[in-house]
Amino acid sequence: MNQLDKALSSFDSFGDDPTSHVEEVLTMLKTPLDRVNLRSQTKPELMEEIKVERDRALLKQEVLNRVIAG
Repeated sequence: MNQLDKALSSFDSFGDDPTSHVEEVLTMLKTPLDRVNLRSQTKPELMEEIKVERDRALLKQEVLNRVIAG
């Protein structure tokens, strides 16, 4: 997760289409992803951590969207 946070912090802005940066960020993570094998189902505790981080990000996005909407 730290590698992902570091990759994301390298951007000052994501422009009008933040999802357009997904491939670039994945490329930045390729080596760390290979090294720790994040997709491995043999590491259930790591997969659970990834799911929790994903859910936090979704909740944060929804809260921020509502703040922006007023």
